[in-house]
Amino acid sequence: MKSIPINALFLGSADIFVRLLSFIAVTYLARTLGPANMGVLAVGMAILAYASIFSNIGLPLLGVRHVAAKTDSIQNLIRRICSTRFLLSVVTFNISTVILLIWVEEPNTRNVAIIYLLTLFPSALLLEWLFQGLNKMKTLVVGQILGMAVYLLFVMGMVSNSLDLCWVPFAWCFGFLVQTIYYLSSYKKLCISDNSEKQPLHLFKTIKQGIPLGAASLISQVIIQFPFIYLGFFDSTENAGLYSVAFRVVVLMLVIDRVFYTIFFPAVSQSYKNSLEHLKERVDWTLKIVTTGSLYVAILAFIAGRNLLPIIFGSEFGDSVLIFQTLLGYFALTIINSVFTFTLIGMGKERLYTKSLLVGAVVLVPIILIPLPLPATLTAPIALAIYHAVAMLMMVKYLKQFLSINLFLRVLLPMSIAIVIALVIGVFYHLYPALVTITAIIFTLPIIAFSSGINSRDLNYLKELI
Repeated sequence: MKSIPINALFLGSADIFVRLLSFIAVTYLARTLGPANMGVLAVGMAILAYASIFSNIGLPLLGVRHVAAKTDSIQNLIRRICSTRFLLSVVTFNISTVILLIWVEEPNTRNVAIIYLLTLFPSALLLEWLFQGLNKMKTLVVGQILGMAVYLLFVMGMVSNSLDLCWVPFAWCFGFLVQTIYYLSSYKKLCISDNSEKQPLHLFKTIKQGIPLGAASLISQVIIQFPFIYLGFFDSTENAGLYSVAFRVVVLMLVIDRVFYTIFFPAVSQSYKNSLEHLKERVDWTLKIVTTGSLYVAILAFIAGRNLLPIIFGSEFGDSVLIFQTLLGYFALTIINSVFTFTLIGMGKERLYTKSLLVGAVVLVPIILIPLPLPATLTAPIALAIYHAVAMLMMVKYLKQFLSINLFLRVLLPMSIAIVIALVIGVFYHLYPALVTITAIIFTLPIIAFSSGINSRDLNYLKELI
């Protein structure tokens, strides 16, 4: 049992390191290529993400489940999963390329997207799911870090100006290729031989089994990548680049979500095994801590972003500041929603979680597409926040069948107070920047903590858990 939190902590640390390497790459590219070219890259990555949805279609999760449950021979499972993914990758690549050649007139966007799509082929043979199912976390982590490190080195070595734009998707593909080779060589070193007879691949049956498992991931990826597609094709690649940089900072900040998951998920899962009453107490306590922590970090980021983003990415990305500040609503709601997410999953209610995301997605698309008296770069992050808010309301609705959750006191009230604090900062910061910053740092945390109902007992339990 001790290996579970240790592995979670190990993976969490690796995730932070991988995100940091990715952030360094984004920073270098932003300062080298400028907003418009960053927008082209963002659109290309979004197209790859959509294509990956159809080429993976829940198969990695299916593989993890079968390996962990030992329901099939590993050799037959690898053949079945990899063959299915490779077939889907071929079909997806060809269809996507034809669509790009017909509909995308801008050559840079078209070429970059097609090169990014080459990543489908090495990723089809990526055995991350195998090592996850075998609980070989060291191998899993080393592969992730190796792939991102190769990508970063390739980018910094080959990209020096805007003429080198196409080297970026090549670098991304090469990073995945190196990661794939590492996993394949690591698998050979395991010397797994079960002497099982080769089974029929059953490609369509495998696809059918994978779809339900990948449904939640599909919805989530469609939503996250939609703003890049929308801005790139219906607004401008420059605005897509400004949004991309702001969003990458938020992605880096979301390592906090991994920390919360590492600390709280085991406690919530164990509580469910004990009793619903015990689970209710743990969820309520977790919600107070997570809400307070995420909102406080969001306020600090709201202040710091004003000066840090132009310094990190260059003066050309000054307009990313307001986008970033608006995205902080999405950031806070993402982390808060993780409490409801891992509670539903811990209870075995994955279908209810997927339904919640689907309802949120149905609400989001019209918000982005309907003309609003706001720039598209601000409409997109507002829509993302609304998507998470709607998904949160649905998850709470389902959870209330089993647990009593005071959403107003634990989330809505502290969030409303945080919004007011952000507005006050926005009004007075340019007049008294130092005073506003110091005051916010000192007083925001106790105010939000008080509003969410945190007491000394909660803090003592947090110390024990950590």
